[in-house]
Amino acid sequence: MYKYIILIFLFSCSLVKQNENKDDQIIARVGDKFLLRDEILYQQSMGDSVSVFSNQINDWLKKQLLLKSAYQSDELRLLIDRKVEKYRDDLLLFEFEKLMLMSNPSQEVSLVELENYYDENIEDFILSFNLVQALYAKISLQVPGLNTFISDFRRYPNTDTDKVLSFIYQFSEKSFIEDSIWVKFDDIVIGTPFPNNIDKNNFLKNRTFYQMRDDEYVYLIKILDKKLKGDFSPLNFEVDVINTIILNKRKQDLFDKLRDSIFINSTKGVDYEIF
Repeated sequence: MYKYIILIFLFSCSLVKQNENKDDQIIARVGDKFLLRDEILYQQSMGDSVSVFSNQINDWLKKQLLLKSAYQSDELRLLIDRKVEKYRDDLLLFEFEKLMLMSNPSQEVSLVELENYYDENIEDFILSFNLVQALYAKISLQVPGLNTFISDFRRYPNTDTDKVLSFIYQFSEKSFIEDSIWVKFDDIVIGTPFPNNIDKNNFLKNRTFYQMRDDEYVYLIKILDKKLKGDFSPLNFEVDVINTIILNKRKQDLFDKLRDSIFINSTKGVDYEIF
C-alpha cells in the first residue's frame, strides 16, 4: 500500500516539475499559443543575440496576432474548414486507392497489350521530331590511329564492331553507343559544331555518316536507322508511355468498379440519403 502511495507521490512531483520547466521555457504568449525558448534559433554567426531573439519573438507575435484576427472571421474560418476537409478527403481517397492497387497483382503489361494499344492509337504516335538509331563519338585529334578508326567507324556495322567500340571506350571524350535504342537526333548533336543552317530532315534522308571538326576534336555520327518528323514513332520508343497509359486506365477502372460496388451495396436511407 505504502509502495503505491510513494509511486503516486513521485509521479505527481514529476508532473509538477515538467510543468515548472515548461513555464520556465515560455517567453511569449498569444491566447492559448506559447512560444518556448527552445524554439528560438540562434548561432554565433547570426550576430547580436539580443537582436536575433527580439526579431524572432516579434515575428512570432505578429504572426500569431494576425492568425488570431483571421480566426475571428466566421466566413474565413468556414472557408478554411471546407478546404481542409476537402484536402483530407482527397488524401484519404488517394491513400485508399494506393492500398487497393497494392492488393491488385495486375501491375504488368504484356507485349500483346502494348502492341494492341499502339496499333489502335497509331495516329497518336506521329513524331514531331527526328529519331535515330546511331553511333556517336567525340575524340581528340591527337589520338593515335585516328584515321583508321574513322574509316572503320564509317563502315559500322559492316566492320569489326568490337574494335570500333573498344576504340570509343578507350579514347572518346563523349559517346553514344547504344545503337539499338531510338534517340532524338537533336540530343545526339547537342554540344557538337553541327551547322544550325542545315535542314535536319534532308540531312537524315541523304546521310548515314557525318564528321565535324574543331581545333581539338573530331565529332563522328553514324546513322543506322531513322524516323523523321511526321513518321509514326516506333513502338519500342513509346513503350514507357503506353505502359503508363494502360496502368493508369487499369487503376481508374479498378477504382470506378470499387466505387460502383460500394454504392450498389449501400442501402438508401441507412448508408445515405437524398433530399
